[in-house]
Amino acid sequence: MPPLFQRLKERKLFQWSLAYAAGAWLVFQGIEVLAEPWNLSEAIQRGVHISLAIGFLVVLVLAWYHGEKGRQRASGVELLILAGILTIAGVAVATLGRGVRQGSAGGYLEEMSIAALPFENRSGQKEDEYFTDGVHDEILTRLTKISSLSVRGRTSVMQYRDTPKNLRQIGEELNARYILEGGVQRAGGTVRINLQLIDAESDEHLWAETYDRRLTIENLLTVQSEVALRVADALNAALTTDESESVATDPTDNLEAYDHYLRGLEFMNRTYDERDMRIAVQMFEDATQLDSSFALAYAKLSEMHGRLYWFRFDGSQERIQQAKQAAERSLELEPDLPEGHEALGYYYYWGLLDYDKALQALERALRRQPGRPRLLAGLGFVVRRSGDFQSALIHLEEAAKLDPRDPLLQYEVAATYQLLRDYPEAERHFSRALALAPDMIDSYAMRAWNYIVWEGSLSKARAVLAEAADMGLDFVDHPLAGYLSVVLDVWDGDYDSALARLSSGSSEAFSFQHYFIPKALLAAGIHADRNELLPALQNLTAAVALLETEIQKAPEDARLYGALGMAYAGMGRTEDAIRAGEKGVELLPVSREAWRGLWRVTDLARILMMTGQHDAAIDRIEFLLSVPGSMSVALLRVDPLWNPLRSHPRFQALMEKYDTT
Repeated sequence: MPPLFQRLKERKLFQWSLAYAAGAWLVFQGIEVLAEPWNLSEAIQRGVHISLAIGFLVVLVLAWYHGEKGRQRASGVELLILAGILTIAGVAVATLGRGVRQGSAGGYLEEMSIAALPFENRSGQKEDEYFTDGVHDEILTRLTKISSLSVRGRTSVMQYRDTPKNLRQIGEELNARYILEGGVQRAGGTVRINLQLIDAESDEHLWAETYDRRLTIENLLTVQSEVALRVADALNAALTTDESESVATDPTDNLEAYDHYLRGLEFMNRTYDERDMRIAVQMFEDATQLDSSFALAYAKLSEMHGRLYWFRFDGSQERIQQAKQAAERSLELEPDLPEGHEALGYYYYWGLLDYDKALQALERALRRQPGRPRLLAGLGFVVRRSGDFQSALIHLEEAAKLDPRDPLLQYEVAATYQLLRDYPEAERHFSRALALAPDMIDSYAMRAWNYIVWEGSLSKARAVLAEAADMGLDFVDHPLAGYLSVVLDVWDGDYDSALARLSSGSSEAFSFQHYFIPKALLAAGIHADRNELLPALQNLTAAVALLETEIQKAPEDARLYGALGMAYAGMGRTEDAIRAGEKGVELLPVSREAWRGLWRVTDLARILMMTGQHDAAIDRIEFLLSVPGSMSVALLRVDPLWNPLRSHPRFQALMEKYDTT
């Protein structure tokens, strides 16, 4: 040992090591500082770290051979050590070069990642588009059942229909190593499906096949299964026995029922508009009538009933019971069907707010379809409603990784960051959502709201809404953008503009899942600020009449009671106002619904403040600031509603305590 230490000292290995460590530390610090402004991905940072580690080994080798005794020859043992060092360095460099390839979007291509681009409709008939897309959807779904593959989501890949971009560009943008592309031609009683699998980086064709078959349900479904299995084989993807069976399972033996199912998928995937939802329901119902054992169609039917209920297009108990019955029928027919468990999960989530059962069902579905972004997102939605916002963010970001060009996922990630009060990250993802979908009004509205709760900047919020207007988007009656436009006018003191907006729309209220605000209630507040008592009273009376009518229709709708309480407070009916606000909290407490429940607490805080119960109002504000949500110090500062509290010592202390600027 002493001779070895003597040789290390002679060749200054300790000095070289310390000098390199100091330099590497400076590089580490520089990368950490520049990572965000330069938008450096984690993979780039990891590559720098690996390079520095390899560099350290190189420095040691150079120090060994070029120290004060550099003319000495190495012993046999030293040569073996040197060979080992160089081998390790070579393997690290080769692994880095092969395993992490940088894309133009700042990502790295995964080895087992694949994007199935939309298939070309080669029948020449526009009306066959749904059939081509349906075949594509079903092959994509079967691929997501293979856990060793990382499959890019439908929303992202569908954006590359008729794209002029080459496969390398597409692979880099989707962070996908392999591309599946092809076309479908249906003519008479035959179908031709030709597909090819390509390495996006090298442009190497790994597999290609043309299927010419008579158009029967057996042939069509067999081709879909075979394609998924051949792709897995070409990529050497391992499949479990359960995965192989799941990929090969056929959902129906009735071609006409399957055709209606594909038409239902078209409308299901199109938009969240009520019309498309109802058409999808009809198509799936037709499919189940044609084949009463079509479990997959029952699952999709259940989900569409659930959507109509959740989005308030039909909030009746009959509708949500239809969702339950269809999901249960699906699982009676196929107990392990992932789509059936997914539908049941959404029934528990949307219909009962039973998050534990919803998670159990969705997790069971995910075990059978591990690559579906929408299932991951579903887990995020459920845990977000249960109050676990950090876990929700993890699930949603994982879903967004698999479906990187889905603007709705970017929007949901942004909204979750906003609830966690990480406003810069929320801004980044809202901007990303708008880059992907420049006509998405919700993203403009929530980005504008982000500037208010983040900085209290009305000018920046207005600028965002002006961008939407410049796009030609009409949001007079939009529940987010329309409401926010009126609020900004009121906060700026431009009452004429606010009243003009309220009178120009066709709806009586701004209605969203989080709130129901009669336009008459907003108009009453404006007239009260102007000291125009008669019009204020007339509008309050109209608002109360509307809300009481709505409560008769939906007595369990917690949104209505908060608005009713504020209307009562404006009329001086203090006890009725507080009772209504408390009723809203009772119907939807935060313990039952961590997101919408916070809005009911906010309603009650407003009612208590309006009725002079200032300490009670501050109690609610303190709670709202202590948990994730939409309440913020910046919002409290800019909203004139809270002016009566500004001189209150407790309110001032809260503002100071939670001020992060």
